[in-house]
Amino acid sequence: MLTLKNIPSELVTKTVTFDAKTPITQIIPALKTYPSVLLNKGKEYYGVVDARTIYRARPSLTMSKGQSAEKFAVAAPRVTNSTSLDDLVYYFYRTGVKALPFAAAGKITGVLERNTLLKILLSTDSLKDIRIGEAMTTPVLAISPTSSLSQASAAMRDHKVNRLVVVEGKHLRGIITNHDIIHKYTKSGQRLPAMKTTVYSPSNVPVSSIMEADALRIDESKSLIEGVRTLVENKVSSVIVVKRDAPVGILTVTDVLESLMARTKIKERRVFLSGFDQNTYEYEDQVREELAEFIDQIEKMSGVKVDYITMRVKGIKSKREYELYARLSLGRHGIITISTTKFLFAEAFKDMMKKLREQVRKEKEKALTVRKVNALREMEE
Repeated sequence: MLTLKNIPSELVTKTVTFDAKTPITQIIPALKTYPSVLLNKGKEYYGVVDARTIYRARPSLTMSKGQSAEKFAVAAPRVTNSTSLDDLVYYFYRTGVKALPFAAAGKITGVLERNTLLKILLSTDSLKDIRIGEAMTTPVLAISPTSSLSQASAAMRDHKVNRLVVVEGKHLRGIITNHDIIHKYTKSGQRLPAMKTTVYSPSNVPVSSIMEADALRIDESKSLIEGVRTLVENKVSSVIVVKRDAPVGILTVTDVLESLMARTKIKERRVFLSGFDQNTYEYEDQVREELAEFIDQIEKMSGVKVDYITMRVKGIKSKREYELYARLSLGRHGIITISTTKFLFAEAFKDMMKKLREQVRKEKEKALTVRKVNALREMEE
């Protein structure tokens, strides 16, 4: 299994960290320098903010100066040098962020960008024998260059996409993305440099003034390897796919990840961990594996479908203890919650697993009792 163990430190990108209560308007300028920024709540890692998380979270193009950044954050998992390539692909696909926090020795040292993942994929045979036409998103969603910024934003939101191809008649003029909207958007009430006498409004700014006119293009007959190399070398997240110079689709990083997941049958992750620090990070991979095995055992032995299990770790410094809190979702059978506090982390985890197994056993017995009662009622009727 390929892991990040041999990833050079220079591939880990530096970033900055803000408090979760920081106004989002103070964070947006940092996104012109960094692919993503990190948020802390107290002294603990809270989540990731980038142009994509902001675009997905805000209800409209207007943004209040007082809105805190935590409303725009995604609780993306931390990755380490023992994270597998399959997990990395899944985490980027599931969270949709541009960079994941990278931790070494329990401490977050920077972020690992999606572009870095693509470089790693190019160094393997993961993308072999796939054509761009098999991976691209189609049909093309297009908009006129004379349409307004607010119309473009509404179209993206309605169709749940991050970009639109700009077409005039039969001619391809460019592309507009949510990244363009976030970074080139000027707050309401200010004036654009080219519109000195006009108060800015999303409804009076044409798409042509913000779109990327020299958008990258690639022929649909090319290999996915060539498409990914184009994304990496140009440091972009999408390229327009053409056939005889006419746009027929868009190849995005998400398309690449989705194709890879379908091809390698990467399983859905149902174990979610949080709160591990420099004192407990060494247990994280082992805990994830044990919880995954626990889920398999439940489903094989009881026939109960498990949706997910979450576990949060909290170190209580004043008492030098560890508090563990777990939630196990059993679908229609409800959610089991367990908490325990012990002096040693290993002891706390062992106690938590014991309590979980006992509670699952009780839920199974309860379900059997209900089935027996229902069966008797049917016989009586």
